[in-house]
Amino acid sequence: MIYLSNADVQQVLDMETTLEALRTGYADLERGQATHIPRIDLYAPTGRDDDYYRWGSMTGACRAYGVLAVRIKSDVVHWTPSGTEEKYCIAPGTYSGIILLYSIQNGEPLALLNDGYLQHMRVGGGAGIGVDLLARPDAAVLGLLGSGGMAHTYLEAISLVRKLREVRVYSPTPANRERFAAEMSDRVKVPIVAVDDPRTAIIGADIVASATDAIEPTFRAEWLAPGMHVTNVMAQEVSPDVLARADVVMQLGHMTINAEVPGMGTGVGAMAAYVMGEPAERARIPGTKARPSHPMLFTYGEGRAPGRTSRDQITLFLNHGTQGLQFAAVAGRVYQLARERGLGQPMPLEWFVQDIRD
Repeated sequence: MIYLSNADVQQVLDMETTLEALRTGYADLERGQATHIPRIDLYAPTGRDDDYYRWGSMTGACRAYGVLAVRIKSDVVHWTPSGTEEKYCIAPGTYSGIILLYSIQNGEPLALLNDGYLQHMRVGGGAGIGVDLLARPDAAVLGLLGSGGMAHTYLEAISLVRKLREVRVYSPTPANRERFAAEMSDRVKVPIVAVDDPRTAIIGADIVASATDAIEPTFRAEWLAPGMHVTNVMAQEVSPDVLARADVVMQLGHMTINAEVPGMGTGVGAMAAYVMGEPAERARIPGTKARPSHPMLFTYGEGRAPGRTSRDQITLFLNHGTQGLQFAAVAGRVYQLARERGLGQPMPLEWFVQDIRD
């Protein structure tokens, strides 16, 4: 068994490899050769009056790579008056998210990976697949909301599936959006302009991508125009008015459990969640309602939904769901490449197997 750090993963995983791995995973899903358990959260009070502990897990298996991946994350979360979610593990600036990779041939533990770099890549890759399938072939202007890690990978993925002519980026902190524009212009070889408000970024764009940590809508339906393609990271970024404005709405897959389960409620982002705490403590968690399901981009045995059927349609791709499968496909490919290059720190297998039946 090996441990792969974010630095190890970064050596073998670029966006082209990410898109290839995701397409392999979704091809398996369409053939019934992949499956996933959607994300489920658990909330527990920290004992402080301004935050909550949150545990999240998601699982997937991909036959093409012969692996099962389970991604687990441990966060202390709080929600700001400005409408964003902040989190950390132990102290601000550190995080705990890991991926455990197993062989589906014999159950052998294969690898433990840090999830940070891979997480950003797989989400950006999902947005790129949505653009490739739903945006107009000649879409060339991107309006981008956000300048953090997800915004970086969204731009990378979209620039690989469409020949961009211009990017306009907005985020609330001027220094962050200016730095993003300077850095990413060089990386993707496309002119990027930092703008002072989200409306300026969106009006006249062909593709709109909201890649933020907001827990409330980031743009307005009246800013959208015929022919646009729209995508997101967080479900909360998209308002009911935007859903109603779109002509075609599709989602990557189920992002959480939809069934009614005793003791299970709904957490932030409409994630299925088990919640501990007194009523006053539970009230700190921002209220969200379960959102309606939309046609899935990839399903088993049902064929592809038609997607865009005319140039003037507004298409909306909700870039969430199938998280466990994405981790299996991308981490499975990372594991192959890391083994080929001799990367990773060996770990004793006996740490992860035992001779007592469990």
